[in-house]
Amino acid sequence: MKLNLQQLILTFKPRLTLNKLMYKKLLILLFVFFTVNANADDVTAKEFADRIKKCTESIYSNIEEFPPHKQVPVELIIAQGAHESAWGNSRFAKEGNNLFGVRTYDPQIPQIKAKGAPNAKWGLRKYDSWCHSVRDYLDILNNHPRYENFREELKFQTETGTVTPVQLILHLGAWSEQGDKYIRLLQDIMLGLYQRDFFKNIG
Repeated sequence: MKLNLQQLILTFKPRLTLNKLMYKKLLILLFVFFTVNANADDVTAKEFADRIKKCTESIYSNIEEFPPHKQVPVELIIAQGAHESAWGNSRFAKEGNNLFGVRTYDPQIPQIKAKGAPNAKWGLRKYDSWCHSVRDYLDILNNHPRYENFREELKFQTETGTVTPVQLILHLGAWSEQGDKYIRLLQDIMLGLYQRDFFKNIG
């Protein structure tokens, strides 16, 4: 039986008595392990990152629609997408090209129900491709009222010439019900990838 990152963490959590620091280290260790130990039929971390970067470059080529202050750093897109979709290997990524856990409450929009909530009023959106998922993710960050502070911070960083993805994550708490815990998790994931020079090898 295959376990994704989230399932593996939940398997460990009730069996171990860990303080917060130890649990955080275990979380990052497992995440990094999954970036380099994919099954033969899984998308590898490198393949995932390369595809996301190509989608992003294609979308950003329309400079009128995506001027610099609206261009979310590709490192952030990769890190958050990797977490939300288990590097493109989650059920929702494979069946619906949903890389960011985006939900919809509109029954007219194609969607996939979570196995644990088959009768829920919401579902995970289905997309025609990974690039459509990335595009919707960017549209949400650039237009949804909950991410106004994110947009202001990105614009400020762009104008000062120093864009810092880890700092931008501070304004993504609304993306998950976990709130601040989600922020810390994404920051730890991104820092772990930076420490491995992961982003230098994509493209």
